[in-house]
Amino acid sequence: MRAAVLHQIGGVLQLEELPDPVPTGDEVVVDITHASVNPLDIWVTRGSPGTAAANLPWIPGTEAAGLLDGRAVLVRGGGIGVVRRGLYASRAAVPPSCVLDLPAGTDPAVAASLGVAGMTAWHCVHTRGACTATDRVLVLGASGGVGSLAVQLAGATGATVWGQTSSAGKAAGVTGLGADRVVVADADALVEAAAELKPTLVIDGLGGSYTTAAVTLLEPFGRLVLYGASASDDIPLSSRGFYRKGLTMLGYSGLVETPESQAEVLRSLLALTATGSLRVATELLPLGDAAQAHQRILDRRVTGKLVLDTQA
Repeated sequence: MRAAVLHQIGGVLQLEELPDPVPTGDEVVVDITHASVNPLDIWVTRGSPGTAAANLPWIPGTEAAGLLDGRAVLVRGGGIGVVRRGLYASRAAVPPSCVLDLPAGTDPAVAASLGVAGMTAWHCVHTRGACTATDRVLVLGASGGVGSLAVQLAGATGATVWGQTSSAGKAAGVTGLGADRVVVADADALVEAAAELKPTLVIDGLGGSYTTAAVTLLEPFGRLVLYGASASDDIPLSSRGFYRKGLTMLGYSGLVETPESQAEVLRSLLALTATGSLRVATELLPLGDAAQAHQRILDRRVTGKLVLDTQA
């Protein structure tokens, strides 16, 4: 089989030919066709958490679509790509509990993109954010994989939705997702640019000074759902400015989700994509471009989701 392999923490992924995986216990071998690229994959290759360092050479990848005995399936969960080698490969041995059958006609690249980004957006909007039609929602990083889906899911509730991007070139794409307005601003300009919205809910995958600005913007009793730290892991935050408005900050991570809850949400997301109610913008890259894909995410040169074609 072929795989994108990491030989040292912080190193560059290399395309290599490896022996086919040999299943152990009750594992099954899936022929992987499309592997989604997520920020989590990058953090693992950089040593956080430290599981990759203890399992070098390492194969990243937390979600993928493929074939099992001729059936189209989605592979995700069970620590794949985090505590056990991942899915940037043409074949993988995985536990059966990590395999979900896909509806007939499902685009495998789209399906491969939903396990992390789709579930994160769903929970940020519905479970953690409890978004309703009365909310005024600001989605930070609205052109990214999670943000682009969060804009659509929040809009479907009837809420007023503004999307933020730091790139003017991505603004039209965010508008195309149904955002009522697009804010083109970095963290320093965000408060002034989005003040008119008076948000009651902010969905934040950026962290750092963006979170500081979100706290300033939120209306009294507003909610902030934090799911990432693409800008910075350190948040300069005034505790007085936070508690005097009675704000609530909620976190979301798929790492604490059960396989059962993941499967339930994934089925809902797949149903929405099948009817066209939810659109997932994907860009296919050959497996050998895995390192390039990681760098593009770090440079914020991505709109939607990057997906590796493991057969190309």
